[in-house]
Amino acid sequence: MFVERVSSGIVGLDKVLKGGFIKGSSCLIKGGPGTGKTLIGLHFLAEGIKRGERSVLITFDERVDEIKRQAEDFGLPADKIEFIDMFSKFSVLSMDAIVWGDNVMSDVLDFLSMIESETGKADRIFIDGIGVISDCVKDRGLSRRIISSIIHRLSGEATLVVSSEAFEELGRGLISYVVSAEIQLERVEKDGRVFRILNLLKFRGDANIGRHYFEVRKSGVEVYPVIKHEAEKIWDRELISTGNAELDMMFGGGIYRGSQVLICGKAGVGKTNLGLQLLMENDKRGEKGIIYAFDESKEYILERFQKLFAYEPKNIVVVEREFSSVGEFYDAAIRDFERIKPSVVVIDPINALERIAGSKAESVNILNLLQNYLKQSGALAVFINETIDALDVFQFSGYGISQYADYLLLGRYVELEGEMLKAIAVMKNRFGDHERTFRILDMKSGKGLVVGKQLKEYTGLMSGHFEKLS
Repeated sequence: MFVERVSSGIVGLDKVLKGGFIKGSSCLIKGGPGTGKTLIGLHFLAEGIKRGERSVLITFDERVDEIKRQAEDFGLPADKIEFIDMFSKFSVLSMDAIVWGDNVMSDVLDFLSMIESETGKADRIFIDGIGVISDCVKDRGLSRRIISSIIHRLSGEATLVVSSEAFEELGRGLISYVVSAEIQLERVEKDGRVFRILNLLKFRGDANIGRHYFEVRKSGVEVYPVIKHEAEKIWDRELISTGNAELDMMFGGGIYRGSQVLICGKAGVGKTNLGLQLLMENDKRGEKGIIYAFDESKEYILERFQKLFAYEPKNIVVVEREFSSVGEFYDAAIRDFERIKPSVVVIDPINALERIAGSKAESVNILNLLQNYLKQSGALAVFINETIDALDVFQFSGYGISQYADYLLLGRYVELEGEMLKAIAVMKNRFGDHERTFRILDMKSGKGLVVGKQLKEYTGLMSGHFEKLS
């Protein structure tokens, strides 16, 4: 059955809603002060103006001139939106302020008729601050009936969006039960950062229920949907070389396209250089690669290629930029994948995603979504993770994702004959056998990675407390 959709005016929000609001439905947008409720409503109306539709804004808790100024600040056509000023009627400073007590049903019916008459044959209606009505009615049951009547009488022919403050008190959730959809806007503070979350709580139809990220930019609201994207199959599954014969032996002959390689270890053990090795070999095959460098500059990465590997990248894209949230990163990455069609993608380090996520669980979810997309396309995903425990504490990732990796490469420091060295070992190959010993990893300027012989004469390397076998 075909269900006509109405664009919200925000591309990312339309993706969350799988096409927009259902035509003739009602949606509640709730949140604290300054979360962006009014601005989303203005985008909704501006989209209607662009499509030649009659767009009406009813304001209950903000002056019309303030809303117009806000619209103009973001380049939205305030002059073409029809305003119905209920703010002055409900303001406590107004001589004609509305306060309903008992036995006022005739006044209430007149009020509802007036609202219905002034909106006329509108295509889109946005009611800003509808919760104010509850403050002007002594009887809680009456306020519920008034709000319910407004929503039911204005939606149907028109598509209706209403905003309200987010209240936790019992009885203030009435609007949630009346509307067809409900969106909650949240501000999450973490480690000095503030993340904006758009949480689709309810939708009577097909939509991406759950938490998504958004930002308010100069151009208005940008929503970054945390949703599954389908990828075009580009690369067939085949075994490819790392470009280093010893490393190939450690992995059991090479690495399969479409797999995920997780490289874990302390800072400085060679994790980034291992990722660059895979990118370089991919580049030599004439294929495209991307590295998202969160802790290193683009200049440093390119310099590393030149000084360590004596190599000038041809089709390697180095992405070095600040992301407001893990949602924005995911949105940008998917667009990069669709545009560049890389066969190798490196994220260095994945720990950085937790820094720009509202929670660790959300960053892990993004990694899983990225991994699934790259696997569908046949691209190799290389996730670099920096472990932070003490040197004598063994762990794979400390991130809860090692079980999802197809290949797991561990790097750690070892002390041999009084010298601190770097050692690597392949801990997992989902597709077959692999070496089960550590090897010393060295970096030679102009020659790249030098992988040493197997350390079979030592035991206890995993724990850090090791000794030479007699």
